[in-house]
Formats: sequence, C-alpha cells, structure tokens
Amino acid sequence: MPTVSNTASTTLFEIDQPDQFGQFIQSNPLEILRNLHALTRQGGFVSVYFDRGEKFFLSTILAVDESRRSIVIDAPRQAEVLQQAMHADIATLCANLERIKIQFHLQRLQPNTWEDREALISPLPEKMLRLQRREFFRIQTPLLNPLRCRLIRQHGDGRSEVFEFPLHDISGGGVCLIAPIEMAEKFSLGELFADCRLDIPGESVLSVNLRVRELAQLEMHDGQPQLRLGCEFFNLPGTRLSLIERYITRQERENKARLNGYV
Repeated sequence: MPTVSNTASTTLFEIDQPDQFGQFIQSNPLEILRNLHALTRQGGFVSVYFDRGEKFFLSTILAVDESRRSIVIDAPRQAEVLQQAMHADIATLCANLERIKIQFHLQRLQPNTWEDREALISPLPEKMLRLQRREFFRIQTPLLNPLRCRLIRQHGDGRSEVFEFPLHDISGGGVCLIAPIEMAEKFSLGELFADCRLDIPGESVLSVNLRVRELAQLEMHDGQPQLRLGCEFFNLPGTRLSLIERYITRQERENKARLNGYV
C-alpha cells in the first residue's frame, strides 16, 4: 500500500543536474518507452516525490498507455496526500531497474482508474535518467552472518533515532541495506547520516557517513518484499576505503575458491 513521508530538506535529483549527469539522461522516446515497459513488467514499489522533494509516497506503475501518451500509477490511499500530489506542478518518480537508477518527471497528475482501482495519470516523460555506476566493484555480502550497519538520526530537540540493518551488498562507493518495507516512510533521498557504524569482519568497526541515494523494493529468496536502502559513502577517508576494498577482495577470493571446490 502506498505510504507518504515528509522530509526535512529539499531533495536534489540527478535528473535535475544535467551538467553532472547529462550523459545518463535519455530523450529518445523509444528508449524511454522501453524502460517504462520494463519497469511495469518488473512491478514493485517506486517512489514519487513532490513539493521540491519534501514529500513522497510509494506507488507502483500500473500501465503505460502509448495510444494516450500517458503513464498510470497507483494513487496514494490518504486523501490529503492525493490532493497534495495533484496540486503539485511536477513530481519526480524514482525507481530501480535491475540495479540501474531510473528517474523521470511526472507532470499534471490527474485522478484516474485502472482495473477498478484508484490511480493517477500523467503524460509520458520527455526525458529519463538511467544511471548505472560502474566505477566500483560491488559484492553481495554473506546471508548467514550478514554485515550490519548502524545509522543514527539526530533530531532538533536532542532525540536520537537508531536504525540497524543488515547489508545486501557493498562496494567502494557505498552499501545497500535491507530493511522492512514499511520503514520506507522513515527515509528520504539525499538524507545524510553521520558517524554510522559499519561492522566489517576482520577490519573492526568503521565510522562512515552515508547519504541515501535509493529507496526501492527488493524481493528476497522467500518471496517477501523488503526495502532496498541504497547509500553512498560521503567524505570517506582513504584509509577506511582501503579497509573496505581489502574486505571486498578477500570475500571475492573466498567466493571463487568456494565455487572451485577449494573450500
């Protein structure tokens, strides 16, 4: 069920930074349609941000109607959120397609129905960000004894909110954490967590800064949906990056030995 959250600061999306991410922005209508249909077939949650990224709700892409040049998404269940989204000049849809970040704008969201369910309809986007970072080798972490990361959010009134999640994978650029899907409303794109505790076997506990870059649904081996919380390292010292890369190299060596029957 779609949920909504209010964020504390304006979210900066890559699609709105053409100087830095222009090479990843597509404007070919056929390529955009291909990715939209792939997202529809994939199913799962997408995040829809509005009001300068300060609010968002989780939704799903229900259909891509080429004849009407429109896209149909699931409407938020809360009436207030629905009205706010429809009054927004523009919304930004963020999704993950086979580990590739997808972003595009939705304009003039209007109420609609799709197969007897409440929906929102918008014109097809004219441009789309398709961002796949290849500069860091990423490795999936062990399932039985997963690595864990502790995040702390400091509130203005002095309260601390602590989250501790297992890792799904790790690279020299960041980590992907696994959390209950209902916790999606607790996080927002661009949010920075300082002094997170990352437990790296054989390398002790590292203090790292993490910035949230992705909120998506991940289906686990048992078929249960979980929240994929993609975070990038922020101002990571070279010495700590070396420790992380050393762990990744060691883990990859052990995986290859296991596959070859040496372990």
